Amino acid sequence: MTKNKKSYSEIDNSKECKTLEIVGYDNSKHNALKHGLLSKYTVMAWENAEDYQKLLDLLIAEHTPKGITEEHLVEELAGVIWRKMRLRYAENTSLQTSLSKTIGLNSFSMDSHDSAEDALLAKSDEVKGLNIREAIQSSEEENQEELTGIKTSLNYCLEAEKILIKSNSYKDGLAALSEEDRNNWQDEWLEQDNEDEEMKYTATTKGLLNYISESKKYYEKRTFELENREKVKKQILGQSFLSDSQLSTYSRYENHLDKKFGKTLGMLLKLKALRGDIELVTPL
Repeated sequence: MTKNKKSYSEIDNSKECKTLEIVGYDNSKHNALKHGLLSKYTVMAWENAEDYQKLLDLLIAEHTPKGITEEHLVEELAGVIWRKMRLRYAENTSLQTSLSKTIGLNSFSMDSHDSAEDALLAKSDEVKGLNIREAIQSSEEENQEELTGIKTSLNYCLEAEKILIKSNSYKDGLAALSEEDRNNWQDEWLEQDNEDEEMKYTATTKGLLNYISESKKYYEKRTFELENREKVKKQILGQSFLSDSQLSTYSRYENHLDKKFGKTLGMLLKLKALRGDIELVTPL
């Protein structure tokens, strides 16, 4: 009795993991590919075996392998892709380590501020106190949102300063400040002890002008920091990337994986062409 030739039905898209139903054969005979002959060596104990199986299932659906050789080549493709994913994890980890070394244990390390000076072509005192870690972790949207708020508060301070100088009215000057600055003045600064009599923060025009002067310094420095965060961020990330000693190793390994993928895929397509399953088109 002659066995039926292997054939593959349409993919059942209703299933979460795409699989192929083999007609004429007992499905158990193809458990080798379904579960992956090499999967126990490819997937580490701490990795997600289900993710690997989904990847393998998708490649099976795409290439519909016939016979053990094509099945092996498809699984080789899955292994290459899986290793490239693992390589991305390793690269990210290595860059994170390099970045941590660049930033230092705190946000104000000398090395990171050297990078900030390089990025802004600024003097040391101009970037002193700049929070490097905050600059790296914040998004452009967050920076812009805070910058808008800072500039608004600074404008209120400037307007209040004009009123105080022109009218000498403590009440009008205080009312011209932003709500946050008014609350900050009344809750944190008012009657604050200060050895310098000229800088006493009393509920007077002079005391409020002293507070506004300090607030302006903060807002101007913060504006400078926020406006230049992206430059500092790119400088430090670039420096960390170039100082990563493992970078060349990762590049060589990725190049090896790309070549292996291309070679394996080429072998698979040629084999399918020899079987008459597909027609290879010669590039012009």
